[in-house]
Amino acid sequence: MAQTFIMTKAMPLGDMVFIIVAFLLLMVILKKVAYGPLTKVLDQRADKINKDLDDASKKSADANTLVEQRQKELSESKTQASQMIATAKKSAKEQSDALIQAANTQVAGMRQSAEDDAVQMKEEAMTTAKKDVADLSVNIASKLIQKELSADDQRALIDAYLAELGQQ
Repeated sequence: MAQTFIMTKAMPLGDMVFIIVAFLLLMVILKKVAYGPLTKVLDQRADKINKDLDDASKKSADANTLVEQRQKELSESKTQASQMIATAKKSAKEQSDALIQAANTQVAGMRQSAEDDAVQMKEEAMTTAKKDVADLSVNIASKLIQKELSADDQRALIDAYLAELGQQ
């Protein structure tokens, strides 16, 4: 049979004081032995967690700064690459223009040289023609008159004749 403990009588005052003193003493001992070190460990743990959270926030901010810096450097690199390409295109265009200019100058020089050669050849042909005409005229005139004129007289006569033709 199970007995049930039911308190029917009031507890004497001495027992009650003893229980309260024992309880208070137990609370002081627990505070010194268990709660103090446990609170200290929990405070240290909370400090460590807060420190870890602060470190994580700092590392996150550093990572964001690094990402922004890398994006800025990438943007600058793209800008520099675009400038280099533009410079290369401009340089190629300038070289192309310079080569075309040099070729045009060379062609103009060749054309001028050809024109000069043509003028010189024309003058030589005219001089040769005058001489040949003068010689031919001397031969024809000497055959016609049956007398020989001097070559200088005949050339003077032909030059005068050609001058008249040139004026007409």
